Amino acid sequence: MHKRPNTIILLGITASLLIACSCDRSSEGSRKASLLIEKVTEADGETDALKNRLATEDAADDPAIWVNPDSSEQSRIIGTDKKGGLAVYDLDGNELFYYADGNMNNVDVRQNIKNGQDSIDIAACSNRSSNTLDFYSIEKDGSLHRFENAIPVEMKDEVYGFCLSKSQDQLYAFVNSTFGNIEQWEIMPEGKKISAKLVRRLKLASKTEGMVSDDEAGILFIGEEAKGIWKISIDPNSTKGFELLSQSTVDQNENIYEDIEGLCIYKQSNGSGYLIASSQGNYSYAVFERKAPHNYLGSFRIGDGVIDGAEETDGIEAINLNLGEKFPEGMFVVQDGFNKKDEKSIAQNFKMVRWEKIANLFEPKLNIDTQCIAAK
Repeated sequence: MHKRPNTIILLGITASLLIACSCDRSSEGSRKASLLIEKVTEADGETDALKNRLATEDAADDPAIWVNPDSSEQSRIIGTDKKGGLAVYDLDGNELFYYADGNMNNVDVRQNIKNGQDSIDIAACSNRSSNTLDFYSIEKDGSLHRFENAIPVEMKDEVYGFCLSKSQDQLYAFVNSTFGNIEQWEIMPEGKKISAKLVRRLKLASKTEGMVSDDEAGILFIGEEAKGIWKISIDPNSTKGFELLSQSTVDQNENIYEDIEGLCIYKQSNGSGYLIASSQGNYSYAVFERKAPHNYLGSFRIGDGVIDGAEETDGIEAINLNLGEKFPEGMFVVQDGFNKKDEKSIAQNFKMVRWEKIANLFEPKLNIDTQCIAAK
């Protein structure tokens, strides 16, 4: 009679190996891939680490930038904590406010939005705790005041990626899911409440998250994580479908590795500028021309310096405006997946880089345009 192998022991060994692999998200393959990216800069600032979070928690996710119209040096970074809320930071990285309102995944900002006879600035995010879109007015000091109601989405799967879009005087919100479902909502602030109407449903084949709207061009860019970057009109009545940015595809561009995560735009006059994507699989950021055909210009990394570098980034944001002495020619902000202090791992945070340092990595140099004040 043949003796059966000890399947319990084998399963236990296999499970242990799987646990070990899943915990080591900073894989050797990713580290080697990152070495292929020769353009490297260093962070000029970082936010406080998320409070009450362990170094092993994947919690920080997506940043947005609010520009203070009275004093650009008093602008704020709003970052999501997908384990519990929203944090607001000054440009020195100090946490000023925290709102424990749910598992906020992605956040975006638009300014000068009509609310009755007034104009307000709005921050909004996808709330995975309630499967809603949550909205806040931004006060003079950068603090947030939550609207009395949230918008429940209609798709059955959990909300994930999110962005705002402004077309003339109309505000839209786009939200997607890990199954590639996308909803477009027409947003109307009404005093202390938000009114919303679902105006379009879209669908991509697989997992999506990162999105950014080029309001001036009327284009929404969407990252299908394992595939590439798509674009589509923000007009809900448009009959034109998705168009894939050919040089963004994971299987054709050797400098882009799964997953394509955060997307942002560095704006310049006359519709020029840059579309930037987080290439999470090799800790880098891919730069494309903002205008069609969106040529790929190269990739760069944020390496270790006085401040530790950024790895396995989720959300990103860029601003072209003069934010004062620290960031006179604009700023690039990224989520850092492996945050360290004094060589010790601590909770995740966000890193800030002066735009001119990124521009100088490229040949020819990327353009700098602090005069373009395209509406956000």
